[in-house]
Formats: sequence, C-alpha cells, structure tokens
Amino acid sequence: MELDEALNSIGFGCGQVLVLVFSSFANLLAVNESFGMSIIVVASSCDLGTTSAQKSLMMTSLMVGMTLSGFYVGYLIDVKGRVRILRWMLLVTIVLSVASALMPEVYALSATRFLVGVFLCGPATCLLGYMTEFSAPHARPKLVVVFSLGVGLSLIYCPLVAKLFLPKQYCAAVDGAYGQRSWRYLMMLYTLPGVIGLLGLCCLPESPYYLMSVKRKEDAYEVLRWLCRRNRKNIDELHIELADFHRETIVAKANYFKLVWDDSIRLVKPPYCRDFMVCTLLSFGMFLISLGLGMWYPLLRSQDNSQHRLLCDVLSKPKNFDQAKNVTAATELPDFTDPIYYGIAYIGFYFLALLLLVCMSRKHVFVCYVSIAALCGLALNFIKEPLAILICFTMMMILPGVMITLVSAVLVDCMPTQLRAKALSLNRALSRLGAIFGCLLVGLMLKVSCVATLNIFVAYLMFCIFLCFLLPK
Repeated sequence: MELDEALNSIGFGCGQVLVLVFSSFANLLAVNESFGMSIIVVASSCDLGTTSAQKSLMMTSLMVGMTLSGFYVGYLIDVKGRVRILRWMLLVTIVLSVASALMPEVYALSATRFLVGVFLCGPATCLLGYMTEFSAPHARPKLVVVFSLGVGLSLIYCPLVAKLFLPKQYCAAVDGAYGQRSWRYLMMLYTLPGVIGLLGLCCLPESPYYLMSVKRKEDAYEVLRWLCRRNRKNIDELHIELADFHRETIVAKANYFKLVWDDSIRLVKPPYCRDFMVCTLLSFGMFLISLGLGMWYPLLRSQDNSQHRLLCDVLSKPKNFDQAKNVTAATELPDFTDPIYYGIAYIGFYFLALLLLVCMSRKHVFVCYVSIAALCGLALNFIKEPLAILICFTMMMILPGVMITLVSAVLVDCMPTQLRAKALSLNRALSRLGAIFGCLLVGLMLKVSCVATLNIFVAYLMFCIFLCFLLPK
C-alpha cells in the first residue's frame, strides 16, 4: 500500500500527539524569538541607549537573517533529512539566542540576532511539514490548526512573562549594571519552550515520507512500527506492505548549484507552478495586512476618540507622531494587557477554524475568514463608534494572521516530498517581503493618505478572496 494508506490504517494516536506536542514547543520558540523582541527593544532602551534607527535594526535583523537563509535551509532539510537538520538548527538557535542576551552593545546584539534568524528559519518554516508527515492526509488540516495555536500562546506567554519578570521602572539604576539587567534573563526565558522542543525532537524518529523518498523503505517501516507501538496497535495485524515510492528521489549526483536551480525551476513549472504561486500570493497578502496593520495598532490604542471620529481622522494627526522620543524620557514599561487579549483572540479564531473544518472544506474556511476581514476593512471607512472601530480593526488584522500557517499547510499537501521543504522555505521568504512592504507602506503613506493606505489593504484582501477559490481541495 501507499504510505498515505498505511498511516490511515495506523490511525491517530499517542505517536502523532507526541510529534505534535514537541513540534509545537519548537514552533513556540520561533514565535517567541520574533514577537519577544518587540518587548526587549523597549526594556533594553535605557541600558543600551538606543535611538529609533537602532531599535529598528534590532527588530529587523532577525527577519533579514530568516529571509536570506530560507531557500538554502529548505534544500538542506529536503536532502539531509527533516529531524536531523531541525535538531541542529534548534540547538544553534538556542545557543545564539542566549549569547545575544549577553551582548554588551546594540550592534553586537543585532549581529547575533541576524545569526539567530539564519538558523531559526528551519524550525520556523519546516516544522509544519515534519509534523504533518506522521499523519494521514484527512487529519492534517485539523492538526495544523492545533499546531498553529503556538502563535496565540506565544502572544500571551511573552507579555505575561515580561509583566511578571521585568521591573516597572526599567530605567532604574542598578549597581553592576551589565550583569544584573533583567531583560537579559527575559531573553533567555523566551528560549525555554525551544529547549523542551529540542529534547523532544531528540527522541522522535525521521519522517517516513523523507525516508521513502530516499529509498530507505526498511527505515520507513521502522517508523511505522514506532507509531504502532505508541498507538497500541500491532503492525503485523495491519498487514502493511509499503509500495515503492514512485516519485523521483531527491538524492542525485550533480553540482550543488545545479540541484538548487533544478528544484527552483520545478516550483515555477507545471504541475506545481499554479499551486505554488497561489499559495505564495495568498501568504504575501496575509503578512502584508497582519503585520502592516500591526504598526497602526499601538497608535490607535493611544489615541482619544471620544469625539466619535472615523479611523483615518483619528490616525491622520496622531499624538506625538512627529516628535522625536528621548530613550530616557519614558521610564515605565507599557501595559501588556492588550497583547495578552490579542493572543487570546488569536486562539479563539484558531478554535473557530477547527470547528468550521468539521463541517466545511478548508477552502471555504479561508474564503469566510478573508471575506470577513475585507468587510471589516470596508466598514472602517464609515463607522465612528470607538468600540466598533477597535473590533473591526482587530479582526481585519488577526484573521489574515491566523491564515498564515493554514496556507502553508495547503502547500505541504500540494508539493511532493522532495520539494516540500524548499517550497515552504521559498514561500515563507517571499511572504516576509509582504511584511516588510506593509510596514513601509504604513510608515510612508500614513501622513500622505490614510484612506488610500487602508483601502490598498482592503483591495488586496478582495484579491485574496479570488485566490482562495483557486486553492486545491
């Protein structure tokens, strides 16, 4: 039988739960490293004396590292093995993250964060593919939703730990200033889920799909035997005899650059071109809107709208928008209540997606989420009630963010094993350009025309509705 049929015969049980749990812990590290830096930038501003440009450098260095290393990491994972490369990358990421917490000045810290991004790219992008390759195809959409809960949990974990751990007066004088700054220990705490995930991955086997793709059928059979033991089933009673893998093996004798070129070309040629381009354009839009609007969120929350004005009237002349900020002026940490509620909202929409997948196809769930986000964006052109503005703005920002991982799961199902990690890595690298473009668009266009900026986002959401209908089932 084919491997998909074998996994369907084994069913879902403790083996898949172990893979899901430890993959989710490792994924939590990836989100913590990205989101947690927004808290560290504020908490470290007094100690490091950072300017606005230096804060931006600290924030973007991780994403630049992840973008530049993306495709090569995908190639390594497809050629050398899923779990083997992921273990090493998690280990190096944790070591470099702890090292970055000890850096004495901003440029050394930013350089180390860039290196963290280079190695974090693998876990952040390809853990999803590894986790799904232990389950039958019909169970994967729901598993991906549960796996994605790590995003919401991280949005709660990072501010909650900061609220409990950091002093209220983060610019307070401390004797022996370097060694005793609490934000350095906070950075180390953010790596804790990664340590748990790494220990778990060291006990997990290689992906059976990868083993079959490199003609290691006996090893793949042992992985199925491992799953059966964990699921309390007897593999002999299931009469599993794996058929030969009909896809072309990823092990070839050729120059490295030729291998990379050949695989890259295959992603943009039939039969994979259409699905890859649709998923990439959709992911680009999700990053564009969720992160671009994310720049407006703190600004919106800091403004007084007691006069019931439109969103763009509130944002057109924001308080202190043009004023240079002195890093020593504000000595109190911001309230972390909003990010915690934001994380709870993420988890709520993930659970809603999980319920919807029971009664409708994945494609129709995407259409519902993107359509609601587009309607909320259109409504922001007209509504003046402050609470309604906040709800519509938050939903327009969160719903695309929820879809990022779910769209990647579609790509996992569309791509063959030997191209899967490369497709995920290239897709995510191109999608991150949407985040950069969204942030630039908001930063440059806010003072020119808020209305035009808002409706550019709405127009792309409408385009994404059309793209959702082109997704495979």
